[in-house]
Amino acid sequence: MDGRVWRFLALAFGISWTIALVGMAFGVRSATAPGYAAVAGAAMFGPALAALLCVHRFDRAGWSLLGVAIRPFRLRPFLLTACVGIAIVPVILATTAILSGGFPEGGFGRVVFTSDGLVDQVRDLVAKLGAEPVEEEKLAPLRRFPPALILLGALLAAVLAAGTVNLPFMLGEELGWRGYLWGRLAHWPAARRIGFTGLVWGLWHAPLIAIGHNYPGHPVAGIGMMVLLCLVLAVLFDHTRWRTGHVWTSALLHGIINGSAGTYALFAAQGHPLLGSIAGLTGILGLLVLGIVVVAVDGAYRRTLITARV
Repeated sequence: MDGRVWRFLALAFGISWTIALVGMAFGVRSATAPGYAAVAGAAMFGPALAALLCVHRFDRAGWSLLGVAIRPFRLRPFLLTACVGIAIVPVILATTAILSGGFPEGGFGRVVFTSDGLVDQVRDLVAKLGAEPVEEEKLAPLRRFPPALILLGALLAAVLAAGTVNLPFMLGEELGWRGYLWGRLAHWPAARRIGFTGLVWGLWHAPLIAIGHNYPGHPVAGIGMMVLLCLVLAVLFDHTRWRTGHVWTSALLHGIINGSAGTYALFAAQGHPLLGSIAGLTGILGLLVLGIVVVAVDGAYRRTLITARV
């Protein structure tokens, strides 16, 4: 393998893991600890910093390798990527409903899709965060609007945030994974690229997973689940990166996923972190189904899965 890839990975892991370890040394030992958001946010920029160092300090390759060029601009790929992003939570909710119905004691939780159920969910989530109870008048919109409309509104808000305030943070990862790394692996068959990128992307999260990110109380098993999650997510990310030729749709998709995770928590209850969560088994299976559909629909991309680019 190209030594430049290993150098990039050493820098990306080194920067992000050092930030996480320093945070832990200063008392950030759980995902609910004060300062966790700052540590996690800073660690997100490790891949981007590594990519910039590799491109400008070591490779002298220029910006083109990062996939930041966006000319000619085409709106359609952004709209299609947004549609895929919007579909993620409903697909995972459907997967949760199927699994919880088939295995009611299996830890998959249940899907809440009534107005009263949503109000109860908000109260439970606020209590878990240790915040003050929400006043009844502030919960009125949950009783006034149909759950489907609330779901749609929350997902559209996630798209808006992904294309604006969340974009710089998403580029912190995507300039590395779907920018520099993808550029160095572009000649690989897509299936091999997905497998390698998904593996290193999942392992890169290890320090944050160990202190409770996504899988609180499961520091070891959580790392394995995160690798599986990133492997199935890598299908969607690789597809949009290949289809558009730039990193911006990858950043958009990443922002939608991060921004809509809370929406899933609003509509799904009592799930085990490793099983009935957006990052657990239900999420992995739902994303696998969505990835299969995307690959099945796009014949041109499907042919690249086993064919190396010359």
